[in-house]
Amino acid sequence: MVRTESIHTSPHRTDQDAVGGSSRDRAVSSDGFRIAVYPAIVLVCLAATHSAAGSGPGLAIKVGAQTMEDPVDLSTTTRTRLGLEIASQRFGGDHFDLALGFGGSYLGPFSEEDAYFDGDVFVEDYFTSELALFDVRLAARLYLCSSDAAVQPYLGAGIGYFWFLGFWEDVYSETVPDPVLPDVFYTFTDVTSGTDTLAHGFFPFVTAGVTVPVGPHCDLMFEFQYDFAKSNSGFDLSGPIYMFGCRIRW
Repeated sequence: MVRTESIHTSPHRTDQDAVGGSSRDRAVSSDGFRIAVYPAIVLVCLAATHSAAGSGPGLAIKVGAQTMEDPVDLSTTTRTRLGLEIASQRFGGDHFDLALGFGGSYLGPFSEEDAYFDGDVFVEDYFTSELALFDVRLAARLYLCSSDAAVQPYLGAGIGYFWFLGFWEDVYSETVPDPVLPDVFYTFTDVTSGTDTLAHGFFPFVTAGVTVPVGPHCDLMFEFQYDFAKSNSGFDLSGPIYMFGCRIRW
C-alpha cells in the first residue's frame, strides 16, 4: 500500500551536540572579523559637534569585536560586537561609577541537510539556524584621574549573564507516488521555525580603558574587557572584547 499520512512526527530543534561538532554534513559561515565602520564614523562625527565631559549619568553606543571559541567547529573566531551602555553619575570624588551594558554578536549560520527513502516515501529535511550571542553586564569602575583630565584611564570588574541562541527554520518535504497513476508524484512541504536557548548563565569579567573628553557632555571610549567562565552546556564563549564608543553625559 502507498503511504498517505505524513511521517513527520515532531519539529526539528537546534541540536546542541550537532552545533558543537557533529560529523554530519553542515555549512558554516566563517567571515571572521568585520568591524561596522559606518556606526563608528557616525559616533566620531557626533562627538565632534561638542566642545572636558561632565560627570553625570551617561549613555554610550559601542562597536568592536570579541574573540571566542567557535561553537560549531571549535576553532578561534572573532566577531563584530555592538553594545549599549548606561552609566551612573560619577561619585566618590568623581573616581567611581557603575555601568549597565547590553551587547551581542552574530555568530553565523549553521545548517544540516538530509535526504532518504522511508519505504516508498522520499524525505528531504533542510535545517538552518542563525546563531547569536547576547549578554547583559553590570560593572563597577575606578577612574584614576579626575573628570576634568584630558585623558581618563579606568579599571573595573563586574558580573554578567549571557544567552547563546539559535533562530532556526526547518523545511521538511515528503514526495509520494500516486496510488493509481504511474510516474506521478506529489510533494508535501512543512516549514516550522522557532528559537532555542543553547546555553546561558552568569559570568565574571574585568575591564580597562580610557575615556577622552571632546566636549562638555561627550567623550570617546576605548575599552578592553575579558569574560571568564562564560560557558554552559558544553559551549565556552569566554574571551577578550575590544570596543570603541561615544558617550554622552549630562
